[in-house]
Amino acid sequence: MSLNLLDDYLDLEPFATQAGRDPRTIRRWMNEPNGLPYTKLGNRVLIHVPTARDWLQARMQNPNPLKKRRRSAA
Repeated sequence: MSLNLLDDYLDLEPFATQAGRDPRTIRRWMNEPNGLPYTKLGNRVLIHVPTARDWLQARMQNPNPLKKRRRSAA
């Protein structure tokens, strides 16, 4: 059992790096309705990684197999 209270949290920049996104994109996600959950400790923006994982999972979209795909004009 870990004794560090913040083990499951990442600051915004390291989270953005791990997600492969710019920190501005993460901030945009945070500001959307039903956006990415976060907390603040002073000036630090902290993202709870398990919650962020659930949030991303809930946004997953399945392609509709009945929908016709457009062909690229090659």
